[in-house]
Amino acid sequence: MNRCKKIAILICAFLTALNVVACGQAKGDEVVNKDESPARQQESGVQTVESTDLEIKEDETANADESSVNQQESGMLIDGSTNSKTEEGKTIGAEESNAQMGENIGTEMKTEELLDLFINGSISAISSEDSASAFYITDLDMDSGEWDSYSIGERVDLDNDGENELIICGPYGGIYLDARDNKVYEFAAGEGDALVLSYVVYIGSTWIMYSNRMNTGYEVYHMEKFEGADNLAAEMNFSEELVDEDDVEGKEKYTLNGTEISYDEYFELCSKIFAAEVTTAK
Repeated sequence: MNRCKKIAILICAFLTALNVVACGQAKGDEVVNKDESPARQQESGVQTVESTDLEIKEDETANADESSVNQQESGMLIDGSTNSKTEEGKTIGAEESNAQMGENIGTEMKTEELLDLFINGSISAISSEDSASAFYITDLDMDSGEWDSYSIGERVDLDNDGENELIICGPYGGIYLDARDNKVYEFAAGEGDALVLSYVVYIGSTWIMYSNRMNTGYEVYHMEKFEGADNLAAEMNFSEELVDEDDVEGKEKYTLNGTEISYDEYFELCSKIFAAEVTTAK
């Protein structure tokens, strides 16, 4: 009986010991779990903080990048605006310079350019007899060698306005052309044996002269001085005629602007004028 009790007591003690050990392990696990939990929480918190810091840094970086981009765009806009204004200023300056140059060229070269255009056949010349009619250089018989053909002559200031006129040499003295108001005009023209055209430099000015030597013992000259093609400033007429038209061997009379003068006066006048005459007949 005592032996059985001892065995029972031993069994109970063994079971009790097992329970104690099991409880100790459970508590140890709980303690470990409890210890691990704060660590995990700390780790989680650190990760959360790091994540938050990273997000904040990313936001700050993004904002900084956006700000930099905006500043660059703003700078580009400002630079573009400045460059645009600068380019506009340069363009305006160039246009003004070109306009001024065009004005200078127009003032200095317009006459020459217009005369060149007529010679090239690009524009016509307005007739002096009929302002509604005009002719081109191709309407003239140019350089054929015939007595009634025309050729390009020199350029001379025939109307004393500081700009040259163009001489088209030809029959009866040819044609003198003036350029003004962006057009070419027929300034003077020979019109037959009674109106042979030439010009004379007399008393410091250029005069247009028409000569009539059709009949024996009869010479009549008419001279015109212009100050601009539209302004006839002076005229002069002088002549040598028979007193009796039927007596070719008879006495002659000499006149200057309708007043009779002596032969010596007439001879002196003619000597000066004909010495300076330029014939433009072909």
